[in-house]
Amino acid sequence: MSAHHDDHSHGALQMGHHHVSSSAMFFNVLVALLILTVITVGASRIDFGSANMLIAMAIASIKASLVIAIFMHVKWDTAINRIVFLSSFLFLSLLFIFTLADHATRRWDHEMHTTRTPVDKQWVYKQHEHAGDH
Repeated sequence: MSAHHDDHSHGALQMGHHHVSSSAMFFNVLVALLILTVITVGASRIDFGSANMLIAMAIASIKASLVIAIFMHVKWDTAINRIVFLSSFLFLSLLFIFTLADHATRRWDHEMHTTRTPVDKQWVYKQHEHAGDH
């Protein structure tokens, strides 16, 4: 066989450089994720008003970024893979923005948007009125 065939085994894929992470780095990420989880639980017990969701999403985004960058090795991946991965978050954020915009523009006080349940007093009284008719 020639030197060309020795370098490239038949049909083998050349996957490029693989990053090997140290166990200390994984341990540091674990500690950071645990600390952020404690912060999440602590923040959930405090009423920040309308900022509750924003704070929870910010902490969750930091945790997700750590997992994506370190455990999924995106930190050491090629630029095109980073762009594709980050663009998925762009479209996810657009989904959230349009959903929240729709939610903010709805009129919730109209009778059409209320759901009557069996424990609703109006429903229970109507049932008793109809039962007396028989």
